[in-house]
Amino acid sequence: MSKRRICCIVSGIIFVLFVIFMTALILAQVFKPKHPILQTVSSTVDGISTNISLPYEVQLNFTLTLEMLLKNPNVADFEYKTVENLVYYRDTLVGNLTLPSSTLPAKGSVLLPCPLFLQLDKFVANLGDIVQDVLHGKIVMETRAKMPGKITLLGIFKIPLDSISHCNLVLGFPSMVVEDQVCDLKTKL
Repeated sequence: MSKRRICCIVSGIIFVLFVIFMTALILAQVFKPKHPILQTVSSTVDGISTNISLPYEVQLNFTLTLEMLLKNPNVADFEYKTVENLVYYRDTLVGNLTLPSSTLPAKGSVLLPCPLFLQLDKFVANLGDIVQDVLHGKIVMETRAKMPGKITLLGIFKIPLDSISHCNLVLGFPSMVVEDQVCDLKTKL
């Protein structure tokens, strides 16, 4: 073979390898997994039942409805397992809700109402804290939600993703209207 022909073959092989590499790099950026979003959009209080009698006997039952936004920014479907919402009052678990597993379509989202029935008087060991909060006119609640799941790229690669939402809610008393809400979102690949 002539030197010129060998040079053309080697150059052609290098060019084909370069095109394959660039195509793979572009596809990797397009199909790069993005973090799913699990966010508390709003929260409302319904079905309030209160009974205050002296000395320091407080019964407070209500339904807290969280509007949870589940959003998938990926170009592939996101299969999530059971989503668990936990509600805390002064670091004590006072309510929980479990949503069944499902699939979010690519670039899709869903808004889910999550009603939680809370009985603070049965879960808080020290009722003095509730009385103190009631007298100050504000009850601070904390919600934690975790959504474990995975996305499948090109039907081959399965990438696990976990999304965690942590919100602090301030409920006014006696109106039981949500006065303030601050949320933090974390995801783990």
